Amino acid sequence: MKKGSLLLILLLLASVASGCISESHENQPATTSTVPPTSIPSSQSSTSTASTSTYGPSEKTELGLPSVNYTPIYIGIEKGCPSGRVPVKFTYNPGNRTVKSVSLRGSFNDWGEWPMGLKNGTWRKTVCLRPGRYEYKYFINGQWVKDMSDDGTGKPYDPDADAYAPDGYGGKNAVRVVDGHEVFYVEFDPKDPAYLSIADNRTVVRFEVKRDTVESAVLVTDHGNYTMRLQLWWDSSEMWRAEMPVEPADYYILITSSDGEKFAVLDTSETPFFHFDGVEGFPQLEWVSNGITYQIFPDRFNNGNRSNDALALDHDELILNQVNPGQPILSNWSDPITPLHCCHQYFGGDIKGITEKLDYLQSLGVTIIYLNPIFLSGSAHGYDTYDYYRLDPKFGTEEELREFLDEAHRRGMRVIFDFVPNHCGIGNPAFLNVWKKGSESPNWDWFFVKKWPFKLGDGSAYVGWWGFGSLPKLNTANPVVREYLIGAAIHWIEFGFDGIRVDVPNEVLDPETFFPELRKAVKEKKPDAYLVGEIWTLSPEWVKGDRFDSLMNYALGRDILLNYAKGLLSGGSAMKMMGRYYASYGENVVAMGFNLVDSHDTSRVLTDLGGGKLGDTPSNESIQRLKLLSTLLYTLPGTPVTFQGDERGLLGEKGHYDEQRYPIQWDAVNEDVLTHYRALAELRKRVPALRSSAIRFYTAKGGVMAFFRGHDDEVLVVANSWKKPASLELPEGEWKVIWPENFSPEPLHGTVEVPAVGIIILERG
Repeated sequence: MKKGSLLLILLLLASVASGCISESHENQPATTSTVPPTSIPSSQSSTSTASTSTYGPSEKTELGLPSVNYTPIYIGIEKGCPSGRVPVKFTYNPGNRTVKSVSLRGSFNDWGEWPMGLKNGTWRKTVCLRPGRYEYKYFINGQWVKDMSDDGTGKPYDPDADAYAPDGYGGKNAVRVVDGHEVFYVEFDPKDPAYLSIADNRTVVRFEVKRDTVESAVLVTDHGNYTMRLQLWWDSSEMWRAEMPVEPADYYILITSSDGEKFAVLDTSETPFFHFDGVEGFPQLEWVSNGITYQIFPDRFNNGNRSNDALALDHDELILNQVNPGQPILSNWSDPITPLHCCHQYFGGDIKGITEKLDYLQSLGVTIIYLNPIFLSGSAHGYDTYDYYRLDPKFGTEEELREFLDEAHRRGMRVIFDFVPNHCGIGNPAFLNVWKKGSESPNWDWFFVKKWPFKLGDGSAYVGWWGFGSLPKLNTANPVVREYLIGAAIHWIEFGFDGIRVDVPNEVLDPETFFPELRKAVKEKKPDAYLVGEIWTLSPEWVKGDRFDSLMNYALGRDILLNYAKGLLSGGSAMKMMGRYYASYGENVVAMGFNLVDSHDTSRVLTDLGGGKLGDTPSNESIQRLKLLSTLLYTLPGTPVTFQGDERGLLGEKGHYDEQRYPIQWDAVNEDVLTHYRALAELRKRVPALRSSAIRFYTAKGGVMAFFRGHDDEVLVVANSWKKPASLELPEGEWKVIWPENFSPEPLHGTVEVPAVGIIILERG
């Protein structure tokens, strides 16, 4: 430690002892620090592009505490909770029941998963919550508790619950009421990528505060100071942001509140300055940030080899099922939907058919292809895997798969595959062995068998996904099962795939150890492999650097953007929801976002927007709303994801036997929609700001919301989902409309009129 630093800390300790600096976490009157003053130079800003930092080597200076009156807010408290939060303890005693894992899920973590720890026979978790009312449930052995008020013995799961409330599914959530008076607070955790991350080769530092309580803020470092700007807001809070070079730094944050008080956000009273080592522990994958993704459901995309079509019929799950037997069918490409359409009506799409369409995908600007399951299974969807190491012959040969990957890579495209570690199919050899031999089987502990002997397909005899007997749940806490599954993932990464989409990871047993192991193994083989988890809710705990690079962002695409494009959310409401979303994730994670609105699991987006069902003619308004929504998707950080055929104006209602999965009829297309998607790809390609990690809110009113893109706010995106034009006052300076191209060739300043159900994109003149 330098002598100057030691002296600084000694002086700080002396001032604390003498009462000059308040250690309170409350908003008390500021006192005068006796620490020698440090000059605060003018702020620095970057002018770099999304991929290259212009920050050069910076000169280190001696870092000191502010020379102004201030109140310290210590973040690095080892015991207790940060300012404005209350410790709340949750417990569960299972008694004689066998419990292998318990997680806490509730409104305080957007129903994400917080593992609980086991001590002296009781599962426990203490969390720091702001005052308020919260609903929650326990997630035990990978299954939701139905009724938190009754554990089966007449006792509640959590003896400290304050009340119970209907969960909307016939069960009950527990309720906690946290008392306290919320005062000025600061949320900042340098270990959490939501507050500190490296994105676009910049170190991004952010903090959260109560809405409208901060006037200004400065990130003070030992190599310069950086003005922090208001970036995002939502109902109760807002996020402030600055970026600095990627290099080791000591730093703290100096805040001026809206009533003029000064606060210094520090680590601890003993070591007041935070330290960043400059190491990128959770790397952003730029090929994802710069990419455009296309999802393919193989059986329904394109039939390139008719000779393998009938191979689907000999191993279909219905043939094996002893409880709900049936007969799968093989249909011609344009045959009508039957009740078996979801799962057991085959149309013959295959790997060769995808290879034949690579030039088409390239014309859409596609650089990433996501394939639904292609491994040996008993259904058209493939989520009932029989053999994780074998390509399903109905999709072709490994030679054809190799040719597809080589051709995709030659065009600069990456390919990710679908992986299902939570459950398998009844035709899986391990499960068949248990069915035949019972507890004598070496695979007995691979599954959760309730009674034996049993019939294949009997969901009451063993644990299955959501109770389905065709999808027996795998015991991923078993090291042998874990080795088998992770080995399969590595096998296909070595074969040539570039990433993995994981099915229902939140239902996998022991996810807090399984997915870190999977990530470590995959990243060792391919450091830039992309890992995506199928989580539908806002769940930042899954993307902290130890599990996934991104989630399937239904929380953005469906919960926010779709409802906004429908006209159900005002611009202000949509922007507040986006604020909560973007504040929850690290900017590096946002830059790798797997951003989709629809998929094989939902109705098609054009149907959701009022376009009708399969076979209908969509209205002009639904097409216009699709254009609005898709343009928003292409202008946000992350990779926009298109479900096969959306770019052609396809329709499909999930409620009708999953008709959204109906085969693409290649002789039919809405040329207007197709042209639109191709133009979006060109727009994203020529405007680097649209591929950057940076987003900052501008304003929202009525049906309009507007936000900046790029590290210097160089692009402004303005959307209007209402059926009447709206006037927007532009930021200072001149702006040029770059979308739509025929809007206005002249530079604009002052105000601009935004078309009804429309979107304009402007670039600084």
